[in-house]
Amino acid sequence: MFRSKLEERVSGRMPEGSYEPWKMDYSVPHSYTPDFVVGNIVYEVKGFFRAGDTQRYKAIHKQLILDGFEFRFILQNPNKVVSKGAKLTMAKWCTKQGIFWEKA
Repeated sequence: MFRSKLEERVSGRMPEGSYEPWKMDYSVPHSYTPDFVVGNIVYEVKGFFRAGDTQRYKAIHKQLILDGFEFRFILQNPNKVVSKGAKLTMAKWCTKQGIFWEKA
């Protein structure tokens, strides 16, 4: 029932209540500086993705759509994998996310 022995041990000290009764969403504010903006199109030029970039760019893409922009990648090597040991390429990741991409 508990995720750890420590939680199980601490539960005995808690007043009556529920263990993990609900979930909540939260966000951490970040900023993004696009490489190029032409009209309502935001371009990001990438040679590779760093750890965490895919989640970051998904969030940026979502926000840009809400703000009335289109997000596009210009990829140095579209066939480069998104991370070491992965099979998914940068181009396939973009396509999967609905993000237009083109080769540099």
